Amino acid sequence: MNSMFKQGWYFSLMLGSLLYSTIAGFGQAPVFTNASVAGGTFSVQILITSNQLYTIQVSTNLTSWTSVGSDTATSNVMTLVDPRGTAGFSRQYYRIMLGAVASYSFFFLEFANAGSFNSNTTPNVSFPVSLNNYSAALQVNDDANYPAVTNVFFTGPAGSGLTNAPGDPNNSNMSDNSAFYQSPIISNPAIAPTGSWVVNYKGSNQTFTVSNPANQLVIPYPTLTVSGGALQSVSWVYRDAITGATLGGAPAFVSNIQLQVYGNSSQASLYNSPNLTPATTSQTLSTPVPYSSISGIGLAYQDALGNNYVVMFGP
Repeated sequence: MNSMFKQGWYFSLMLGSLLYSTIAGFGQAPVFTNASVAGGTFSVQILITSNQLYTIQVSTNLTSWTSVGSDTATSNVMTLVDPRGTAGFSRQYYRIMLGAVASYSFFFLEFANAGSFNSNTTPNVSFPVSLNNYSAALQVNDDANYPAVTNVFFTGPAGSGLTNAPGDPNNSNMSDNSAFYQSPIISNPAIAPTGSWVVNYKGSNQTFTVSNPANQLVIPYPTLTVSGGALQSVSWVYRDAITGATLGGAPAFVSNIQLQVYGNSSQASLYNSPNLTPATTSQTLSTPVPYSSISGIGLAYQDALGNNYVVMFGP
């Protein structure tokens, strides 16, 4: 079990009891104090060395651990609060890892070609609108020596269209502290299937079980404001993907939305807005974009499961 730890300790909340331990060879454990469950939320104070970078991880089985955040202690006392609450957890384990620990997030990107503007300020859309294709994605944070995109491989359940498929360099990117790997885009099936997904990262398989399909499609229907030959702003309403009926606002499953403006060269991005709240229904471009250079408009939103939907409109 020691191989799972990187100079760290663990403690567990198990039916209200608290356990903490010292791992042989890694020094004295921090002092855990004032553990409590109040209002269905678990919290505990931890005496820890200040100015030490640490990572909090959680597990329900002591086998599969998920990093939920890294930070540097600013004092000798740290308060840990689990915002998820204790409902539905018969046992929940927590551990502190000294230093940054790589974390993995797996999700899908779903794409829908909804219509075209045909030189008008609103697009022509034929309802119902369906998803056209998808890709799988792996987000890695706080790792070192990120592998090349083509050295990361995606395998989905039977019928997914992905078997040991290398990441797509055109749609992936990395920085000093994170990397985003996207699989090739698959059109058959158009919706990512549920089941067991495996991403081979640095020669090791990261396994993710998907129980809910990424199939929450709504159409953010845009109106363009063009002045002086340049796109100035975009506003939108939400429409039902089946009937085309205008909705009173964003569905509950929409957690944020982003405006994307594509260029004529391989749909290079000319403008990406920040992630906007679901209640936001317009965006003024920080710098107007010449309309003649635009190949399309995208309105991309994220659902409550972390999946991303890109609804695209041609010129």
